[in-house]
Amino acid sequence: MKPFLALFSGLLLCSCADMYVTKTDVSTPAGASAPVDAKDFKSIGVRVTNCGVGASHPTAIYIRPFCIDTAVFEGDQANSEGEMPIRKALAPVELAEDMKQELERIAPARIIDEHQSPRVGWLVEGRFDRVDGGSPLGRFFVGYFGGGRSFLALHVKITDVVRGEVVYEFDMAGGSKGQGRLGTLRASGLGKAGHFDLRNAAERTYIVLSTNPYKFAQHSDVVLQ
Repeated sequence: MKPFLALFSGLLLCSCADMYVTKTDVSTPAGASAPVDAKDFKSIGVRVTNCGVGASHPTAIYIRPFCIDTAVFEGDQANSEGEMPIRKALAPVELAEDMKQELERIAPARIIDEHQSPRVGWLVEGRFDRVDGGSPLGRFFVGYFGGGRSFLALHVKITDVVRGEVVYEFDMAGGSKGQGRLGTLRASGLGKAGHFDLRNAAERTYIVLSTNPYKFAQHSDVVLQ
């Protein structure tokens, strides 16, 4: 019975639509890079102090729309091929808006253009590697088996603008996975999956940069004896 439950739980988790950090290299005090996790997309590194303390609690967060000119942009993104260039051009704007809403839970956040340079806080920028909206038809017939699933891959770089140092840099990848025709809170079903993937990426960025995003172990009016 236990092996069956474990298998069922694994399948359930694998079908959840979300974005995940796929690889991070942590800079050691000696200046070398030590790999922490490795999957499909490679990251450059994380900047830490000599005693291993990472950057946190910025005074402000500035978000520059991610570069998308070299990204593979395909799948169900628009109602016609003629509209695809517009949807591609607006994807960085949509992600920046989503990230602003999510990262405002850490510090005041603002979207800036490529000509603006902040003087304090963190600068969040990066690039899209692949934006695939998948196929609604595939999700309708074989979605629960992964057919027609969407996929998003991007690179994120966080810079402390006062110190002029990159404090965090990582890759993310994910998509709708096996959500089928009905969809969930994190997947569109037969709708435009790309909007859900962008929101999931923004939320994952907030989770990655937060010390305790789920508020675990917080007590209210409790005193230990």
